[in-house]
Amino acid sequence: MKSIALAVDLGGTNIKAGLVDEAGVLHDYLITATGLDLSEEAVADRLSHIISDLKSKADAQGYTVSGIGVGVPGGVYEDRATISQAPNFPSWRDVPMKQFLEERIELPVLLDNDANLAAYGESWMGAGRDVDSMILLTLGTGIGGGVILDGKIWRGAWGMAGEIGHVTVERDGPLCGCGNNGCLEALAGKNAIIEEAYRMVTDGKSPTLETLVQGNADRIVPETIFQAACKGCVASRLLFEKMGENIGIVCASLLNVLGVEKFILGGGMSGAYEFIYGSVVQEIRRRAYRIPADRVRVEKALLGNKAGVLGAGRMVINI
Repeated sequence: MKSIALAVDLGGTNIKAGLVDEAGVLHDYLITATGLDLSEEAVADRLSHIISDLKSKADAQGYTVSGIGVGVPGGVYEDRATISQAPNFPSWRDVPMKQFLEERIELPVLLDNDANLAAYGESWMGAGRDVDSMILLTLGTGIGGGVILDGKIWRGAWGMAGEIGHVTVERDGPLCGCGNNGCLEALAGKNAIIEEAYRMVTDGKSPTLETLVQGNADRIVPETIFQAACKGCVASRLLFEKMGENIGIVCASLLNVLGVEKFILGGGMSGAYEFIYGSVVQEIRRRAYRIPADRVRVEKALLGNKAGVLGAGRMVINI
């Protein structure tokens, strides 16, 4: 029988999952709600039901499931078995999720950070497949990161490298959810962008955006800021450009240290890529060494929500 990997991408709102074959083809892809009960046991039960259903589908198609890869939105120890903490699951501390799942489904399980696996997926079947070294930034409510060096995930000494959203940009900048001040996430994450857009509307600096939200600044979401920018709103465009500048500052430092070939921008906020891109590149060229700055490429992610599932599948295939 042919072997196939069972892959899961766990999020605080949704769970994405599917079967991934050795050619990188994703089968039986699904998205389902994580549920309201975010306790360790409840989430493990939910995951085990999804995994069992997918295993049945694999069996029916003549596949043998070789293992299960799970991406989680938090830190994973070097043992690839235990979640240190996960912001979307506030009560979780040192959760032995590998053990929980293997007790329920009797198949080998590997865990990794979700952004690591999204980067791994993009490096395999997406925007990074033509390079050996790349960094993925996932731009959303948080800003995650995954580092690929020589075709492999760089996890660092304790399994938790790649937290690009928590690189300090402004020493005395706004407080970040991690407890530090001036992190990239605190300046360029979804919430920071919405807060600045709120001030733009209430200060009368963006009539276009104000019209789109019908005068109610509480209705601002990234999509409406993007729509305003597309309609020529100068303030909205400047907001995205500033976001790109902050991203570019961090990318320049990472480029000087790691010399990667490509930065890939993914996540929901990358929908504004056309307004972010220029200032990212400009800051890289201002701040990084000339040769790397001239040669590095900045591109948009290609795989969308499927990147993490493909990366989780690849993790299992490459055991």
